[in-house]
Amino acid sequence: MRDVVMVDNDSLGPYRDRIMQSMGVATLVLLTPFTINNFLQGRHLVAVGIILLQAATAANGYAAWRGRRSPVPPILVLLTVVAALTAVSIKQGVVGALWSYPLMVFTYFILVRRAAIAFSAALLIYFPWLTWRYIDAELASRHLVSLLLVAILINIVLSVISSLHQTLARQALSDPLTGCSNRRCMDQELSVLVIKAKRHSVTASALMIDVDHFKEINDTYGHGQGDLVLQKIVEITSARIRVGDRLYRFGGEEFLMLLEQTDMRRAIVVAEDLRARIEAAEVLPGLRVTVSIGIAQYQAGQSVEAWTKSADTALYQAKAAGRNRVMNADWAGAASDIADVSDPHKNRRCR
Repeated sequence: MRDVVMVDNDSLGPYRDRIMQSMGVATLVLLTPFTINNFLQGRHLVAVGIILLQAATAANGYAAWRGRRSPVPPILVLLTVVAALTAVSIKQGVVGALWSYPLMVFTYFILVRRAAIAFSAALLIYFPWLTWRYIDAELASRHLVSLLLVAILINIVLSVISSLHQTLARQALSDPLTGCSNRRCMDQELSVLVIKAKRHSVTASALMIDVDHFKEINDTYGHGQGDLVLQKIVEITSARIRVGDRLYRFGGEEFLMLLEQTDMRRAIVVAEDLRARIEAAEVLPGLRVTVSIGIAQYQAGQSVEAWTKSADTALYQAKAAGRNRVMNADWAGAASDIADVSDPHKNRRCR
């Protein structure tokens, strides 16, 4: 129940345009015989109500097909249906009340989840009252219970869909071995950052992290132990991550760490601290594991590819300089100016 009431996402949201298109076609095809029949039977008010519903859903379906905003607000469509069903229930009794069930389902298809819950609660009060007032007082309680059951079943199904949607989204954006975000997630989030940088000044740095001599680790200890090395490094790195920082598996034994609101000087402090933590940790018993780190601060106008390429170039320079060190391709010699890094061994590595 808490998941239903507190739901923040709209699991049907990505498919609502498709739903509106289908609804537009369905109402035109399926309700036209009822429209004609009501005109022939002299129930002109009911027929007009159905026509209004068909027109509204068809207009919204056409707008969805053209990629435009719905001209008729969904709540207005639902109120039109309620008005038509009120007239049908008063004129035809139980026959009209039966239409309240597809309306309950329809509500969850065209409204976001929270709005649908509120509207369905109103339907649970209104239609049993309508049944009690104009059809059969004894039938009203049965109408209430059956409508409530429909609403509960819909919410159970939507909760399952929402849970599956979230699980699939996490799996699509996370690395199954290490649990950190994957390359796809990195591309999405860095692209958003670069787009934001076109409107506002952005300070951010990327750390490209690579495990030194990883092929030798795999060849000597086996790929299973190599996987454990990657998992342990992600664990150590995650413990060092600050609020707002993000870690992605770039590929193989390479990781990218995004530091927002962090310039080059502060990024070097973070990178050197991370390098030292990994070097000091017992990643595998009796095995000293180290990493090389390349740093690139985002430059205005850079693309995601140019930014990550700059960090990758710095990483290769760190590898060429002997590994187990931090380096930046475009920034040399300033590490000694950083007062926070007091260890001369660290200062020597940042060059």
